[in-house]
Amino acid sequence: MMTELPSGSFPSVASMQTRWKTAFLLLLVVFLSLATSCTNEDNAVVDEPLLRGVISSYNKYDGAMLDFTKEDMASAGFALGDVLAVTIDGKTYDMPYYDGYYTRSGEFLFVAYPSYTTICFTASNTGLPSELLGLVGHAVTVKMKEKGGSLTIQNAMSMKYSNDRKDYPALSDAEYANARVVHAGNIASGVLYRCSTPFANLTYRAYYVADYLESQQVKTILNLADTEEKMQSYEMPTFSRSLWEGGNVILCPLKADPTAADFNNRLIEALKELSTRPAPYVVHCLEGKDRTGYVCALLEGLCGATYEEIVADYLVTYHNYYNVNTTSNPETCDALITLKLNPCLLHYADVTDEALLPSIDYAKAFAAYLLAHGMSQQQLDALVQVLTSPLPLMFRLRNLN
Repeated sequence: MMTELPSGSFPSVASMQTRWKTAFLLLLVVFLSLATSCTNEDNAVVDEPLLRGVISSYNKYDGAMLDFTKEDMASAGFALGDVLAVTIDGKTYDMPYYDGYYTRSGEFLFVAYPSYTTICFTASNTGLPSELLGLVGHAVTVKMKEKGGSLTIQNAMSMKYSNDRKDYPALSDAEYANARVVHAGNIASGVLYRCSTPFANLTYRAYYVADYLESQQVKTILNLADTEEKMQSYEMPTFSRSLWEGGNVILCPLKADPTAADFNNRLIEALKELSTRPAPYVVHCLEGKDRTGYVCALLEGLCGATYEEIVADYLVTYHNYYNVNTTSNPETCDALITLKLNPCLLHYADVTDEALLPSIDYAKAFAAYLLAHGMSQQQLDALVQVLTSPLPLMFRLRNLN
């Protein structure tokens, strides 16, 4: 005899389906919560990976040396080009992780510099501010902010070039030496040149530079790299030595920060002297990239060059060394201009908005800067005069031959 079960002892099919749907949705919510727990609203990783350490010392540039290495960073899941969230004493700072000082002046970064044995936390060119000094032994926590968030800049700034002439078959000797005449604004033809060093043969280009400068009959050199002590130690090409021993080299050793007061005080004094010397002139540092690029940008703008002209001349250097150009490497070129050249132009033009850079009257803005920082109107006029005045006809004819 079959016993009849009370009504409602088993749920209906519809009820069971509803319960399964509810359970599934709850599980889905839990799964999604777990999946997104490591990201913020911008999809930037904030919880993992994680590395803990302490500040072990400070270097002479006021950078905090930490007690973990590049290998420790890699083991924890960090790679060059990541953006980090670094916490010290309960305060968190966002910064990129690079193998060089690739941030703008005063901006924080984690750097695995090749000559450092451990990771350094610092601010580019300036060192850490006072509130982050004197914290030896204090804990440092590193989390991921954005994986690969600064990889474009890391790749752009860490490019390597060769010192073997055979590796540049498509370049002329002058291009290999990063030596060229400056064509921008109202600068007269054949008056201003730029190059890598014609003195120290550290990159095996000095003799190519010297040959080029001799062919252009350069008379005065503005040297942004060397002290007199360094110059005395070099075995330099014959033409370079003739200019040095003839008193035709203005020494103005600079660090590569055009926003620093020391940079500009030294430079302005050198430019005052340049206007009293005979043309043609050449500006150089070691590679003819950064310091040379900043000084040439100032002189070009002062003589009426547009933003586009200044940028174009600046990027020629990266074509010569790395075969990088705006057609094949637009992102790299954008990173170079944004990180290196634009801060220089903003500083000299006394503006803060990069969007204004293409429309600035650089002749007016740069003149105002020089006048406000120690150059007299007479000295300014003399500088512009020597850069924009055509060379004597006989000189130009000899130069063509």
